[in-house]
Formats: sequence, structure tokens, C-alpha cells
Amino acid sequence: MNTGNHSRSSKVFSVIGLLCAVWMTDASVHASTQSRVNHPDKNAQEVKAADIVREPSDLPSPIGDREPAVIHVTLTSKELVGVLDPASGTTYRYWTFDGKVPGPFIRVRQGDKVEVTLENPKDSTMVHSVDLHAVIGPGGGAALLQVPPGQSKTFTFLATIPGLFVYHCGSPMIAQHIANGMYGLILVEPPGGLPHVDHEYYVMQSEFYTTAPKGKSGLQQFSVENLMAENAQYYLFNGAVDSLTKEYPLQAKEGETVRIYFGNAGPNATASMHMVGEIFTRYYQFGSLSSPPLQGIQTATIPPGDAGIFEVKARVPGQFSFMDHAISRMEKGDIAFLEVKGPENTALIHAGPATTPAGTQEISGVTAADVDEIDHIKPSSAALSVPKSAMNMPGMNDMSTMDSAPPPFSLKSLGGLIGCLTNENDGKAMLKLFHSTKVYRLEAQPFLFSENAGRLVHVTGHFGSVLTVEDPHVPSYVVDTVDAITPNCSPKTTFADIKKALAPPEAPVGAVVTMGSSSFVPATVTINAGEQVVWKNTSGYYHNVVDDPARALNRVDVSFPSGTASFGSSLLQPDTAFYHVFSQPGTYHYVCTVHESAGMRGTVIVRPGPLLASGKK
Repeated sequence: MNTGNHSRSSKVFSVIGLLCAVWMTDASVHASTQSRVNHPDKNAQEVKAADIVREPSDLPSPIGDREPAVIHVTLTSKELVGVLDPASGTTYRYWTFDGKVPGPFIRVRQGDKVEVTLENPKDSTMVHSVDLHAVIGPGGGAALLQVPPGQSKTFTFLATIPGLFVYHCGSPMIAQHIANGMYGLILVEPPGGLPHVDHEYYVMQSEFYTTAPKGKSGLQQFSVENLMAENAQYYLFNGAVDSLTKEYPLQAKEGETVRIYFGNAGPNATASMHMVGEIFTRYYQFGSLSSPPLQGIQTATIPPGDAGIFEVKARVPGQFSFMDHAISRMEKGDIAFLEVKGPENTALIHAGPATTPAGTQEISGVTAADVDEIDHIKPSSAALSVPKSAMNMPGMNDMSTMDSAPPPFSLKSLGGLIGCLTNENDGKAMLKLFHSTKVYRLEAQPFLFSENAGRLVHVTGHFGSVLTVEDPHVPSYVVDTVDAITPNCSPKTTFADIKKALAPPEAPVGAVVTMGSSSFVPATVTINAGEQVVWKNTSGYYHNVVDDPARALNRVDVSFPSGTASFGSSLLQPDTAFYHVFSQPGTYHYVCTVHESAGMRGTVIVRPGPLLASGKK
């Protein structure tokens, strides 16, 4: 009895001791955090920033068909300054396992005994631990692995349930440790292992919370206020911006199979994973290997602290974006590329209309009300289709070889609507199509409508709105831009008149700016007065070019010299271009309003002085 009472008393004191240690640790974390936020290390900027990105191919080989074993895993907590955003020169003080984000990929078999050791170097500033979601026991092991600086601890667990599980630091404040990079995945394979695939990749998403917004250069400080408000400045794969696009894109050849072990470290946001242009052939929901995988999945939701296994067969060459379909997060860094190489597969996709074998029935896939002579968003009058061969025109670094003539003009490339714009007595703006009986109700640009009333105009935008529902007999068109063709709606207007009014300028090309996913390249160009700038959308996304305070999200982002007018394009599809002639010297600041919040801004500096007859500077 005395022995039993003594044993129970010891257990009680042990629990009390553990709770006190956790409370003291939590207090020290808050104190340490407050100290670093208010008094950053003066020498931090002098520390060479490390590459903390873990390569997605860095994971152990498959288990195969082996018997249970004893597996030894040693993790080392490392606090270091790493590169957060290479493009902007942004660094961050990470807390990591083994100096990389995410931590090592741990691979074991169901039935293995797994011995886990955590080493916390003496130069650490924090107590660290490991909570493995594959562990059955208090704290997922964290209760046994609260390791102060300069110490190490070990515990052992039995891997009982097959699946893909998250692990992370379990020391208070837990959300701060996760947000600083302390997380990883552990895979418990079933007996016999998993089916063979050609490539396996390791990807984890997490949020980072800084005091300054994304794009700020220099060493950034952790913000506990933004963390608690769940206001993330970065959503990232493997710890850094461009980690899996420019640094380590996923690779495959046509016909190969790809498996992605994906984890959402959080600490707050749910991920909705999607691969643009692909359909997941298999998806092991929530990382479960006890249940059969789902098949033919487009998007999978993974809550924070959970995981999933995605499989896809590469059937078409190209670049495929793997991303969180909470799409605005892409502008905060949340995107990866799967690059597939191989011959074109025209049986699955090709440009142009379908070929119809003899005897094959042709059927409309939409209702009659949706069938129209013009089908979807089109480029503006100055946004003309550009042949892919022309998309490689050089920028400012190679002006001597630049083609000074824009691509040939074609009425077919205009898109949009051409017609007579009228303002009715009841305030409605209507457009009667040129050489047609169709009439559209126009929306969204009342000032441009009144300014161009009674004129033959070219408008761009898209079909459909709430007004279409209110009056289905009169199709509604939401206008993006209005280009006046003639000062009146004379029936004598010809297609030659339209071409003359809407053809791109013949001025020499002074600079070519390409559009990436969220940037103008180069961001600043210098030309002579009288020259034009050509913007080419070489990305896979829609962009525009806007120097108009009325259209910009922030008026201060755009400006132009006094005495000149604002300018702007409509939405530019991939492989299209926009042209603008600059006749007055000065500095013009413009934006892409679609990605303005992501920092997509540019500058044109126009120098005075006549051009040489040859057009060369």
C-alpha cells in the first residue's frame, strides 16, 4: 500500500512539475518574443542569410516489403536567419528542424519502434520539442521532449496507424513555433509499402506573420499581433517565396507518375489544393492509408495540422501550377510548378476548333441563350493577338536587334463589340452592333458612356451581369474600355474606317516590357518622346496596363506628367500585347490593377528630343 501510495504521489508531483515547466516556458516565450520585437539584434543584418528551403525531392526511399524494425530519428532545432524572398532581398529569423523548412521527411513502417531524439543547441534562445501526430500518447511525444537550450532528450513510440502525419514543435506558444518554420511530415507505410510511382515529392504549406507587408526588403520581424489576428503576410511552400517555382520546381516526363506528400502546417489557414490543367488520379484524403484513395479529384481541402497524398499522371507537356485555390494567396507566394517534358499530345488538347470525323454528331454544350457570335473576354483595341514567335522580342538589354514594327493588324483579333452607343431617356446605355440587329445594354462605365454617346465605338469587357437576369431579353455587357471610332453613327462607316481608327500605332518601338506572373520586366524603361512601349503578356495569367487614378486600387501608385491624359488597357490574355505611344516627356508610373496589391508596378521615363531618321538611338 505504501509503495502504491508513494507511486501515485510521485506521478502527481511529476504531472504538477510538467505543468509548471510548460507554464514557465510559455512565459519565457512571450517575454523572449516581446524582447525581440522591441529590440531587434543590431547585427542581424550583417548575418549571411541561409537557404532554408528543403528540396522537394529530399525524402527517404520507399519502405518496400520488409519486417518491422527499430528506427532511429535525430532532429536538431536550429534558429537561423534565412532568405524569405530572394527577389526583394527579404530575410527572416527562422526556427527550424535541421536548418531547413520543412524539417526532415520521416519514413517508417507500421509496426516499427521509432526512437526520436531532439537536440537543442546551447545557442538556441527557446525551449523546443516535437509533437508527432502519428504518436499515440500525451502531446504526441511533446510532453517527453521539452528540451531547453544545450540539452537533448529521447523517447520511443510504436507506429500503429498507417498514413501521412504532420509533426511540429509543441512548445508554447505553439502557433509561434509553427509560424517560424518548425514542422514536417512523417509517413507510416503499411506492410508491403505503397504502389510504385516514378517521382515522389515533399511539399508543405504554412503562413508567415511579419510586421511589414510582403515585398519589404531586409530582415523582417515576427508579428504576434498578425498571428493572433490570422493576418498572414506570406503563404508559402517549403518556407520561402519562389521555392518551388524558380528554385526547385517539380519535374516529370510525359507518361510518368508523380506522388506529392503534402502537409498543411498552418498554423491557422485551411488549404484547398489544386493543380491547374491536371486532375488528381488518386488522392489519399487526410493522409489516410487505411481507406481507399479518391479518384478524379480537382481540389482537395486540407485543414491546418493535416496532410494529404496526391497522385497525378503526366500526360501533356507544359508547366502546371500546384497551388492553394484560395487564389489570392498565390500573390503572397503560395505556388509551385510541375514541369512536364515530352511531345505534344494533341489527342488531349490542341489549339483551334475540333476536327469532326464523318458521321459524328455536333451538339451545343450550352443553352441557346448563351450562344453568341462573340464568346468570351477579348483584348482591347490595342491588345492584339501576338504570334508566339513574336513573344521573344528582346527588352532594353538588346535594343539593337529589336524589331521596330508591331505585329500586323487584323480585325479578327479585336474581339469586343463595335456599334453605336446611345444614352436612352431612362438613363440606360445601349449599344446597337455595327452591321447587326443585336442590341446590348452597357454597364460599369457611365462617364465613358455619356462622353461617347452618339458615337461609333469599340468596347471590351465581358457578357452577363445581374441586369441580364433582370431583363433576359436584352443581353448585358460589362464594359472595360471604350474606344471612339467615329464622332457619329454614320451608316457610311466602312471596315476600312474601323481599321484606320483601331490599328496599332506606327511609331517606332522604344521598349518592350514582358509580364510575368506578378511583375513587369523590366520594371523601368527609358524611351524617347514619340516612341511606343509594347507590353507583352508572356505569363499564363490575365494582366492589364493602367495609368489611370480612377482605375488603380491606390491612386498614389499611378501618375503621369501634367497636360497628358491617362491611358490603360483592358484585360490582356496570355500571348497578347498592348501598345501606347508616349509623345510628351516625363515620368509615367503605371500598374496592373489585377496584381497591384502584389506589387506589380512599372515606370516609363520619356526623354525629350527628336528621333533619328533610322529610328535607332
